[in-house]
Order: sequence, then structure tokens, then C-alpha cells
Amino acid sequence: MTTTPPTDHGPGRPWDACVVPYVVFLAAGLLEPVPGGGGLAGTLEIPAAAYPAIYSARLVATVVALARAWPQIRAWIGRTTWWPVPLGLVLVVPWIVLAAVQREAGFTPTAVERSGFNPFVGFANPAAAWGFLALRMAGLVVIVPLVEELFLRGFLMRYVIEERFWTVPFGRLTLASSAACLVYAVATHPAEALAAVCWFAVMSGIAAATRRPIDVILAHAATNLALGAYVVATGNWWLL
Repeated sequence: MTTTPPTDHGPGRPWDACVVPYVVFLAAGLLEPVPGGGGLAGTLEIPAAAYPAIYSARLVATVVALARAWPQIRAWIGRTTWWPVPLGLVLVVPWIVLAAVQREAGFTPTAVERSGFNPFVGFANPAAAWGFLALRMAGLVVIVPLVEELFLRGFLMRYVIEERFWTVPFGRLTLASSAACLVYAVATHPAEALAAVCWFAVMSGIAAATRRPIDVILAHAATNLALGAYVVATGNWWLL
């Protein structure tokens, strides 16, 4: 006699946990100025010098949204296995290489470039520069992996399978969920589309292999940590 595994209902208040923090993070990001002056920030004539303040406010708003659902998120994401973190660190190499290939090939329109804000140029005070860099790294390594993975794999990839997405086991891969992941990768990372397609596919493989949200969140965080360290060491701020 076989036992049917319990249905993964996701975190309590699944919309609050998986969707709201990402929507807040995404909406606030529309106000961040980019080098080409495009987007909503360009339309509103927000100067590049306002980037630190806007990014800081963006993080605060997202943390508030995460905090509201954190008890449910923490109870759902599980305990990690050992291998996703080292794999995430290694995956920074193809991300950097493929992003550079796309950039050098001229496939990155100016309108979709990242802010590339260098705090050591943007701040006259070194202490302020290091302080903002610490904040930027916190966003990159802690906030982004949480909100993006909760949205993409906790909500979107399950929603395309079943509207009541909390009834779909985490990490389930179908043609529809795989396609949703690839479309999301290109749509949200147009400046690194080649890298994003490959990297997000591997992240989906991790989710399918372990069925634990924490594993893909930490693998994502490991890649972002390595990317941040690379950018600080080399000065390739265009990657951020």
C-alpha cells in the first residue's frame, strides 16, 4: 500500500508571502534612474544622484512586506541541503561570461541597462560609500533571492499549472512552468538574457531536485554574493 504525499499548500496567506513582497519590490524599482535616462524614472526626470535614496526606500518597503508574512514563510521554506550553496557560487562564472558576451555583441539596449551605480564615485565620503555598499549587498544577497524565488517558483511557476497555486507541490516542472520560468528570465533580465535563461533553468533543476524553497533561495543568494564580490573587486558596476 502506497502513501500519498501531503499536498504542499505553501505558506499561510500564500498571496501575501509569494506575491506582495515582489510587487512592492518591482514597483519601487521603477523609480530607480538608469544611465540612459529611460523608463519611468526618466519620464519623471529623477536624477541619477537620487538612486541611493530610492534604493534604500525600496528595500525598506520590501522588508515591511516580507515581515508581514515572515512567520508563514519561515515555516514553509524548510531546511537546506549541503550542495545548492556551492553550486550557486560556481554558477556566477557562466553568468558573468554570458552577460559579457551579450554586452559585447551589442544585444543590450540602453533602455534596459542596470543602474550600475558605483558608490565610490557617487559619494564623496568613503564611509557613506561603504555604508551604501553594505546596504546594496544586503538587498542583493538577502532581499532579492527571497522575493524573486518566492514569486517565481512559489507563485508563477505553480500558477500556470493550477490557478489555486498553493495546491501544486513546490518544484514541480511541466512544459508550462518551464516556459513561464524562461519568459520571466528574459523579461526581468533583458540585459543578461543569455545568462538568465541558463541560470534560471539550473535553479529550476535545484527546486525540482530538493523540493525545498530554502535550497533555491540560498543558491540564488550564493550567486548574488559571488557576483557582488566580483563587481567590487573588478569595478564592473554595469553588472549591478
